[in-house]
Amino acid sequence: MGQEISSGLLDGVKDSKMFVVVFSENYARSPWCLQELVYILDCKKTKNQVIPVFYYVDPSDVRHQKGSFGDALDDHYKKKRYSTDIIDKWKFALAQIGKISGYHLKEHADKNESDIIQNIVENVARQVTTKALYLGEVLFGIDSAVEKIYEKLRMELSNDVRAIGICGMGGIGKTTTAKAFYNKYYTNFDCCCFIENVKQCSLEGSPLLPLLQQLLTALLSRKDYKVHDVDSGLRQLEQILCSKKALVVLDDLDQSSYLEFLVEHCNLFSAGSRIVITTRDVHLLNQLEIDSLIDVDVYMMKKLGKLDSLALFNYHAFGKVTPPASLRVLSDGYINYAGGLPLALKLLGSLLRGRTLPQDEVFWKDILQKVRKNPENKILKILQVSYNELDDVTLKSLFLDIPFFFVGRYKFEAVDIFKSCGYHPESGIKILSERCLLTIDKNNMFHMHDLIQDMGRGISKSTRLLLRENAWEYLQKKNKKELDKIEGLIFRSNLVNGKTYQFPDIREAFQFEIT
Repeated sequence: MGQEISSGLLDGVKDSKMFVVVFSENYARSPWCLQELVYILDCKKTKNQVIPVFYYVDPSDVRHQKGSFGDALDDHYKKKRYSTDIIDKWKFALAQIGKISGYHLKEHADKNESDIIQNIVENVARQVTTKALYLGEVLFGIDSAVEKIYEKLRMELSNDVRAIGICGMGGIGKTTTAKAFYNKYYTNFDCCCFIENVKQCSLEGSPLLPLLQQLLTALLSRKDYKVHDVDSGLRQLEQILCSKKALVVLDDLDQSSYLEFLVEHCNLFSAGSRIVITTRDVHLLNQLEIDSLIDVDVYMMKKLGKLDSLALFNYHAFGKVTPPASLRVLSDGYINYAGGLPLALKLLGSLLRGRTLPQDEVFWKDILQKVRKNPENKILKILQVSYNELDDVTLKSLFLDIPFFFVGRYKFEAVDIFKSCGYHPESGIKILSERCLLTIDKNNMFHMHDLIQDMGRGISKSTRLLLRENAWEYLQKKNKKELDKIEGLIFRSNLVNGKTYQFPDIREAFQFEIT
């Protein structure tokens, strides 16, 4: 066993807002320093505000325990004063802290040490006063996504500028994940900003001036800062970004907003800077990488798994992650309906909040039947944004056919039929896939989230029909004008007007003529 760190010091570490760890050549000789580092990194899991200062030592020696750090650890092993488990924890702590970008004095040997110290003090003061973003809720299933983004951005490297796009369908948690990433890592940067709902600015006129206003206000930490024109704003932005490692998050980017700005001004960012973008359109990121010549990666948001879905739903329904026994089966029904979509899980859970008694079981059953028949409007409204942004009438029509006729069918079937209808399916299907409205599995079959399917069917319910046993009676009630609006139909029964009509292939359903 090693020496115990005093409880007063541990309390001080626990209560600190930020940790500045100075690594000198003999740092690893001190078991006391190493134990303190382990405790600091435990606190870092929640606070995550650590600035390493490599005082004339190489960060790679710390990270890989080489040089004086390797020699010191070898001595600890040989002397056997500490257990192997304890020394392994020290090694792991050094490996972790060595990955964090900090101050490397060897790289600034030509500068006065007092200037470097002043720079560190100013950085600490700024980061302590910078506030984390408000998330307002317990998060489920986010940590693994944040770590994947960290890995893709290669945060340990400081000699380049990198960007990543967090992509996925509406309501899947892109903004929440971006905020969680920002909160965990913003202290690793000299300056940072999170611009929420970027697209909204472009709807209100020229987007560049409002963007510059938000960027500079956040990066300068000055609420009273006013950008008078684009040119002066860009000059000020260049002065900031050329000398500081920045984290910039642009939330909800779309084609009409800031892609051109990013392409033209990525060269303003200094080495070590990172750009995070959330979008529903993967194609935007491909354009950014080609046009800007910076490294751009993509993280596709995944639906929540069963356990995280249950936890999120139950938290909003009951205020805890475990449901009452009487409502456990019904909870599973809501989980299956939401299909791993965080937005749906939160809204449905909130809808049932306070209805937790055994006698509320009837209410739960009734609401579940209701939302299956008529999905919650708040959910569909968010999902429909992706449909509204399709800028081509034929592309919208192509999308609306898929929820009715092609989910679970092979791509070649759909392509043949779409071509016969005068569509351009190969490009259209690719765009729908890039916009996260459609997925195609390894067997080339079409899949669509149930709620996106509900959204599509809701939009086109007057022009596309999915009819059951009462098909003939339904059609007979329609006048010619209403029948002329129908673009496609499919029968779920082979009985029509007392006669049997066989539809062995979906193509024949399209060819069936209404007279």
